[in-house]
Amino acid sequence: MSLTTRTLSRRRLVLAALSLPLVGFAATLSGCPANKSGSASATGSSKPGVFRYPLTANPTTFDPALVSDGATIDVIQQTYQGLVGWNEKSEVTPVIAKELPKISDDGTVYTFTLRDDVKFTNGRVVTAEDFQYAMTRALEPKLNSPVAQTYLNDIVGADDLAAGKAEDLPGIKVVSPTVLEITLVAPRAYFLGKLTYPTAYAVAREEVEKGEKTEGGAFLITDKNSVGTGPFILDTYTPQSMVSLKANPDYFEGAPKVTGIERKIILDAKTARNLYESGELDIVTLEKGDYAQDKDNPDVKPEIKSFDRSATFYLGLNQTQYPPFKDKRVRQAVAYAVNKDALVDSVLQGVNQKAGGVLPKGMPGYDETIKGMAFDPEKAKALLAEAGFPGGKGLPPLTLTFREKQPDLSKTAEVVKEQLAAVGIPVNLNEMEWGAFLKKTDNREIAFFHMRWGADYLDPQNFLSVLLTSTAPENRTGYNNAEYDKLCAEADGSTDPEKRLALYNKAEKIVVEDAPWVPVYYQKDLELVKPYVSGLRDCLMGHLPHTTVEIA
Repeated sequence: MSLTTRTLSRRRLVLAALSLPLVGFAATLSGCPANKSGSASATGSSKPGVFRYPLTANPTTFDPALVSDGATIDVIQQTYQGLVGWNEKSEVTPVIAKELPKISDDGTVYTFTLRDDVKFTNGRVVTAEDFQYAMTRALEPKLNSPVAQTYLNDIVGADDLAAGKAEDLPGIKVVSPTVLEITLVAPRAYFLGKLTYPTAYAVAREEVEKGEKTEGGAFLITDKNSVGTGPFILDTYTPQSMVSLKANPDYFEGAPKVTGIERKIILDAKTARNLYESGELDIVTLEKGDYAQDKDNPDVKPEIKSFDRSATFYLGLNQTQYPPFKDKRVRQAVAYAVNKDALVDSVLQGVNQKAGGVLPKGMPGYDETIKGMAFDPEKAKALLAEAGFPGGKGLPPLTLTFREKQPDLSKTAEVVKEQLAAVGIPVNLNEMEWGAFLKKTDNREIAFFHMRWGADYLDPQNFLSVLLTSTAPENRTGYNNAEYDKLCAEADGSTDPEKRLALYNKAEKIVVEDAPWVPVYYQKDLELVKPYVSGLRDCLMGHLPHTTVEIA
């Protein structure tokens, strides 16, 4: 994922919505950079030893148990850690665990042995009890985490704890200070990947309980009591301005190579680009609208870097808020109205690949033969007429919501508006602040939206079951199909790799046909990186914690 989203997990990024074609629209896409060379970049950073890149919104939280957006997770993963994480091969790898866990023959008991040299930044050694506390706390209903059940629900007792029917989590047992045992309700081939998400990161109880309380009585982790085990320490936070991290000199793998990280909070993509040009930022997302001229500029071209991501951008059609979307024919009409080829070629400058299915490239089970609905405006019109809305007559007003202050998003949204209008679906546009957008989509309050889901772990369950089964907390569209649910449940519980992928493939074909989502394109990130930046580590989920980055 890009630096505007989470590196490593659950990234949800609003782009805009889609479709095309607009005569002359491509001519408006280039735009914000002045085609400078990167100015001072060739001679080195104006602030050597400090890594500077933007945050595209104020952090939504500093609490690992609550975080649900990519921009914030990128901050948290620098300061907190879990039992396991990711390596540059996109493999789950031990972090605070000494090695990958021993798994019982029936696939339900995971036994972790912890390293004995990992300390919180308050100096205390991390123990198995810290993980038990962290995961139990995340599931407690008084904390009201929007993500805990998604990532921890396979643990014995998790559902009862989250529902307020129990006060502890029997599926997590502290065997000794360095041995932790996690018992699952059933075999879950994907479970280890879930533990890479921040809901399973270690937190220090004595620091958590110094924090302010929620209305429900839960202690919160804020910028005032953020104490983790990561390579960096939260230093200062000024809302609307800056998040500053300093290197952890006692980090168990050795101090980072930079002395700190500065994250200026910059909502506007043009502003971020200008700061990059002036040498005040070291790395920035390259907007697709700027790529056409940048790739032909010999001064800028060497600074363009591309990164493959296992992520899908999609249109969400929420039938709980827009009654016509309850009719599959209306949803399919939207899908047939989207010209993905034109969108990729013009708005996205040919960088991204159009999406046929829900699962992105790089994901086990990705099926390139799933094509989705081809662009066919006449078919879209016919489906609308069959559904009782000939020429769109009788359709209630529909608003497309997307993230504010992002040029690529607003341009794409304009394209969608015209494309859907051409088949009889009038659409209004609504740019929304990032935090508010997340909250409203969490609560299924937005009828029509464009978002991104990036892999938290490389398993189809993270997309098909987590996002689209009828009872999934992440189901933002109200989609409900009993056959689909049954296939996903069977795949989730299977330990046979081939059988699991075959079941997920059947489920994916159903959901693409039902069209609660319209998959539009798969993510490929472009970033501008100053030549004095080295040591970036990356995987399909995004940039890894910046332990090896150097700024000359």
